[in-house]
Amino acid sequence: MLGPHDLRSTAFRYGAFQSDLISGGKVLFEGQSFTIFVTYMFLHTGLQHLVVNMIGLVWLWRLILEQRSAGDAALLYLMSGVGAALVFALFGPQHTAMVGASGGLFGLLGVYGVDSRLFWSDVNRTGLLQKVGRLVLIAVILVLSDLVSRVAIGTSVAWQAHTGGFLTGAFAALIWPRR
Repeated sequence: MLGPHDLRSTAFRYGAFQSDLISGGKVLFEGQSFTIFVTYMFLHTGLQHLVVNMIGLVWLWRLILEQRSAGDAALLYLMSGVGAALVFALFGPQHTAMVGASGGLFGLLGVYGVDSRLFWSDVNRTGLLQKVGRLVLIAVILVLSDLVSRVAIGTSVAWQAHTGGFLTGAFAALIWPRR
């Protein structure tokens, strides 16, 4: 809508997460195979994608700030986004670009679930192995819901990124004490 007509495709070539760039694909600049672990979170497929992700970010951000500082929340979001990209790189389709903030958002969902004790009611009686088991079970449910939405309404979501972000955020919250 604004700027040169090829701005969107240029931004995607330089900033979208592309697994093949990690495994020796042709990069456009030195370090691109590292920067894409962060830059993809700032690119979206369209206005609707951006708006939905930003609504989720504002909602989850406010919940996280009840338990953590803004700096901690930002670092957890960034870690979750990188974790999402790593899992997408391992299990996602090759030669496919990924964009969007949802991997980091799912990470914040994992942080909130751990911090609020949403995933277990009695933190003192729930052992670490039980907590990890529940988080993995929730991640499996998230994968299944992503796959159902893909079949039912034809969305092309990166379930690998959602799962990786969720598990990264949740596990980080388990070992990183809230304030």
